[in-house]
Amino acid sequence: MQRLLPSYPLWIVDPNFSVWSPHDALTDGETAFWAGQVRRTFGFVRWKGVTYRFLGHLRRACALRQTDVRITAFGTEYVFAGEDFRLYAEFLSPLPPNDKELASCPVCFTRYRVETDGELPEDFSVSLAMHEEHCYSRERAPVVGGVLPLGTFEAAFMSRGRNLIMSAMNDNCPPDWGDTYLAGEESWFVTETAFYDFVGSGVMKYGRRELESGYLVAVNRSKEGTFLTAFDDKVSIFYFGEWLKGYYFRGGKTIVDALRESMARRKEIYAQCAAFDKDLKEKCLAVGEDYYLLACAALRQTMGAHKLVQDGKGRLLFLSRECDSNSCIGTADVSYPSVPLFLLYDAELVNGMLRGIFDFARLPVWTFDFAPHDIGTYPWCCGQTYGLDRSEDKYSCGLNWFWMTRRTFTMLYLRPAESNVYSLAGQMPVEECGNMLIMTAAAMAAGGGVQLAQENFDLLTKWADHLLKHGAGSASQLCTDDFAGHLAGNVNLTLKAMTALACYGEICRRLEKPCRKKYADGAALLAKKALASAKNGVMPLAYGRDGSYSLKYNLLFEKLFGFDLIGQDVIEREIGYYLTKAAAYGVPLDERARYTKSDWLLWCAALTDDPSKRDALYKPVVRYLAETDSRVPFGDWYDADSGRIENFVNRTVQGGVFALLLKDRFGKAEK
Repeated sequence: MQRLLPSYPLWIVDPNFSVWSPHDALTDGETAFWAGQVRRTFGFVRWKGVTYRFLGHLRRACALRQTDVRITAFGTEYVFAGEDFRLYAEFLSPLPPNDKELASCPVCFTRYRVETDGELPEDFSVSLAMHEEHCYSRERAPVVGGVLPLGTFEAAFMSRGRNLIMSAMNDNCPPDWGDTYLAGEESWFVTETAFYDFVGSGVMKYGRRELESGYLVAVNRSKEGTFLTAFDDKVSIFYFGEWLKGYYFRGGKTIVDALRESMARRKEIYAQCAAFDKDLKEKCLAVGEDYYLLACAALRQTMGAHKLVQDGKGRLLFLSRECDSNSCIGTADVSYPSVPLFLLYDAELVNGMLRGIFDFARLPVWTFDFAPHDIGTYPWCCGQTYGLDRSEDKYSCGLNWFWMTRRTFTMLYLRPAESNVYSLAGQMPVEECGNMLIMTAAAMAAGGGVQLAQENFDLLTKWADHLLKHGAGSASQLCTDDFAGHLAGNVNLTLKAMTALACYGEICRRLEKPCRKKYADGAALLAKKALASAKNGVMPLAYGRDGSYSLKYNLLFEKLFGFDLIGQDVIEREIGYYLTKAAAYGVPLDERARYTKSDWLLWCAALTDDPSKRDALYKPVVRYLAETDSRVPFGDWYDADSGRIENFVNRTVQGGVFALLLKDRFGKAEK
């Protein structure tokens, strides 16, 4: 059986409920939270007096032999063989980017089918079980629960007894709040002893719960059926003073509504997911068969590391968690690489990413003339956490502790301008201005409307002016590849500033506003400067570093919009040179180290018109997924030689995988 992924997605709701199997066979070990914490989950088939397991590692039950695994857009499908039966099981997380209602419903499905030549044995059942550790973060805490009778099915639930709603979050931590649900024909919340007795006998003996660990258990006795897994976080996002529930719950819906609707509509939802998957596969096959696998590997992860909410003004907010890099929320330079997916299916989701940055940039505490990096620490939108001033004085008291622990304890967004909260040295001026201008123009061009750009045209103009002043030289500063450190004269940032100024012209055109010639001239000047740096035919990493290189992924929207500031002949020469530096699992990001970034490799693959070059750039990423020793969700920063992860797990940037499907999404820009 061929391995497809380093870790397989099972149930994905949002950044706080995300269950994966980092094993080739589903019975080889425990399931885990996206950050690696064990989250014991089990699946059983009772057959002729024997309990077999198809999910999780429990020696009290015999492991079924896994014969196949398949990945689709929203499902991970397994096949298991018993002595005289076969089990087909699919773990489905319906997260379609073109259906906000369904994608925000916090319910996942496990559907199964048993095939046998004879009759089902009298003791037959299929069951799922979840350990109480799904309810808390790093330390065990008392857990309470119960069962809801819902007509044709039952839903057992459990939660931390002291439910610390919106409690402080560190990076890579599961939540200490919210209710976990498991639903089937019959459901229980039972002690560990009762659970083990059930595994041994196939019979549930419910009794009084003592102070031992608990389990949710759902049992179906049908040959073909469905289980539901759900997570109700109760409150999802703090947004500059507003407490927001998930988008699905607007208008008063509850988790009971979500469970009932999901069970009642399950066949319709299965059909919708299948139709989306069929369309995606057809699109991907035009690129390559293995590209479909890459898209499937990216889709659920990218969607599930966001939270969709609606604020008190009725505005959509689509907020990312910067998983495994510092847990920032709504990070502009994490949104930027992810947008190909959302431009392809629903540009309003891109607007939902942009709104938070626009809103924070208007607050007095943000005193800079460039765009912010983020708007808080997930799930708190309470002010940028990146680049805080660590001065040791009474006005900055505690900010250093705040930075080191990634905890939200102070409402930075409320501070007056004279607080001087942020240090210039830790900012990304050219990067974030460019990101905001490019994403705004791209969302408009992909059908996202003009209202958001109209409302924030003053900020967009201010940021374009910043690029006019500083885009050419790019003094020593961070870019989105901040792990590589500060760099002066970054040519890739020049190309971003160039594209962003051209995008500002597009914004003006679509808003029917006059665009002064200086912006077009500025873009042309930046293009000329970047092209002149190519002393050996390839643009270097930085000005003055002749003979160096870096992946010039920032040319993607220059190409998509057809600005033609950098000719296709130059792009092809760049791509050809990158391929001379290729390692086993991709081209290193630049000459400074041997690591690469999967999102930028796919962006670069979308730049070339040569299919052989395209394939040579993206196919090593497929191999990386199949061969890396790092058994984690799709990591985007890894060693190009060994395939070992450097960092960055479960991040939204994998939406960049869809860059190869964007070529026909934009028309040529008017000059």
